[in-house]
Amino acid sequence: MRALLLVLAGCSAAAGEPRSDEAPLVIELFTSQGCSSCPPADRLLDKLAHAGELAGRPLAPLSFHVDYWDDLGWADPYARPAWTERQRQYARAIGDASVYTPELVIGGHVGVVGSQEKRAAQAIAAAPRQQKLAATATWSKSSLTVEATAPASADVFVAVWEDGTRNKVPRGENAGATLVADRVVRKLERVAQAGKTGKLTIAIDTAGRDIGAVAFAQAPDKRIIGATLLPRN
Repeated sequence: MRALLLVLAGCSAAAGEPRSDEAPLVIELFTSQGCSSCPPADRLLDKLAHAGELAGRPLAPLSFHVDYWDDLGWADPYARPAWTERQRQYARAIGDASVYTPELVIGGHVGVVGSQEKRAAQAIAAAPRQQKLAATATWSKSSLTVEATAPASADVFVAVWEDGTRNKVPRGENAGATLVADRVVRKLERVAQAGKTGKLTIAIDTAGRDIGAVAFAQAPDKRIIGATLLPRN
């Protein structure tokens, strides 16, 4: 990750400290444990997640595991057809001819190869500034309750992620590797429709797991216009 560290250092020196009034930018990695090109992108996303920012911009990284590599000998335990469909929706919105892994989608409207550190940094720096959302969260051992007011032009969703996932892969393109990843999305639910206030309770098991969440506003054209992190109490 030396190249990423150089990019971080160079951009931070120019941009200074993160703006306290800026909402985090949602970046989404579409990846798979069955894809041999994905581990470097997973490591990059983990690096950004732990840094919490890039070029002075706060980030909300998410990792969506797709299922279209599952027939290569290893079924990714975190893959869901819904995450594949989400990537297909982005492909249509962005104008991509097909889906691929690893792909990093920045702010819902720009896609880059997920392991290309410099290109990702450029796209993040160029992304529109994000609105802060009016959203609150109440955590318990078995659930997360989110209340949010959506902007007039976008619905509000909540993504629940898990950090510290670890799997030894016995088959497929990554056979023999132990894959460790953070920000692996486990739930994605709509909280509020555009222009309305909504409240949603999501059943989750937090025992012994490092769980987090972010609420974000997404317009019909798939652009994400705002977000807020939902720290555990």
